[in-house]
Amino acid sequence: MNSSNYKDITTTRGLNYHYYFSPATEGKSTVVLVHGFPSTSFDWHNQVTYLQERGYGLIVPDMIGYGGTAKPVDPTQYTFKLIVKDIVDIIDAEGVKRCVAIGHDWGSIVVARLATFYPDRFIAFGFLAVGYSPPSIQTYQQFMDKLKQMFHRDIGYQVLFGQVEGTTLCDKNVCFDSLTFDSFYSLVHPINAETLWPEYLCPPGATKKWVEENKQAVLDPHIPPEDHAYRKDILQKWGLAAPMCWYRVQFLNLELEDNKQIPESSYVIDKPVFLGLAEKDTVTTPALAKIPTEKWCKNLTTRSFDGGHWLMWENKDKLSTEIATWLETL
Repeated sequence: MNSSNYKDITTTRGLNYHYYFSPATEGKSTVVLVHGFPSTSFDWHNQVTYLQERGYGLIVPDMIGYGGTAKPVDPTQYTFKLIVKDIVDIIDAEGVKRCVAIGHDWGSIVVARLATFYPDRFIAFGFLAVGYSPPSIQTYQQFMDKLKQMFHRDIGYQVLFGQVEGTTLCDKNVCFDSLTFDSFYSLVHPINAETLWPEYLCPPGATKKWVEENKQAVLDPHIPPEDHAYRKDILQKWGLAAPMCWYRVQFLNLELEDNKQIPESSYVIDKPVFLGLAEKDTVTTPALAKIPTEKWCKNLTTRSFDGGHWLMWENKDKLSTEIATWLETL
């Protein structure tokens, strides 16, 4: 991604956003790509190259808490209603009218709320690994209990990341101790996530134990060594206190009041939706992605990928091709 294509904007709530922009050629839509945790706009560089070569416009922000964008450590700044307005501010600044929003991981939830709050600003929506999620009017604990009942497993790492204790462990110990940081990063991007994640991300206390004991995994070879190094440098430079706020805002139930104001009729997406399933993702599983997406998205295209959570690398060529093929139908 050419550094000269990056811009900065101060959004209407006064936060700086750093984002990649490339204008569309005539007749092509602009694709807004929204990353998740713990990532930056760089995660999309394979798809950016592919789509840009085919004339699509690109808006690819470093999301709040990451990269060159503002990094408040107040979790109240991370509600989705505020974040999606930031994205719309960027779109307005570029004067783009024909937009498609595609998200991965937490970025999928951002895209879901773009569909909730700004449905008329987009012609289609896409979700990768993590599917569409309607606004929740349950508390965090109620939601986690429901997931456990449905899928028979905990998602223990989210509890750790949502607590001050977890933020302290992962920010102070992880970001300023290279060995411990390698431990954390290797758990996020291991070669054997299919077996390692159910053991060390799901059970309560397992992620904390992994980091405290400085356990190490071989890194995922689908991500080139230079990309691993670049991502690690960015995360270590800025720390994890801000990125962890994406979890803290949910753990503290700071979205409930906004969500209670949303009518259920707004949960439905009638516009075209792309769902990319990561068949070997053992935490945000295909079943977890499919059930709500199939329920609420009425014009759905689903594609399965023989890989894990990080499909932008592991399935980079097929993902880029499938997205472009779908975009041509819009």
